[in-house]
Amino acid sequence: MELMIERKLISPIQNFLIKTLKNNGPLTRRELVSKLNIPRTTVYDNLIKLQKENIVKKFSRNNGKKGRPKIYWEINK
Repeated sequence: MELMIERKLISPIQNFLIKTLKNNGPLTRRELVSKLNIPRTTVYDNLIKLQKENIVKKFSRNNGKKGRPKIYWEINK
C-alpha cells in the first residue's frame, strides 16, 4: 500500500521509514539502518526527502558527555 501525502507519491523505502518511526518512536539513523537492513546513505537520503516534505523531523539529545549528541528522527506531528 503506497502512502499518499499532499498528492505526492511516497517511495516504498520512505513508506518503510514512516511505518518504522510510527511503530518504534524516535530512532537514530543507525537504529533505522539495522531495523530495515537498508544502506546508511539510502536511509539518510530518504529521511532528508521526507524532512523537506515536512513528514519527519530530526532533533538531538545530549546525554551530558563529551562528543556529538545523538540525532533522532521522528514523525512530524
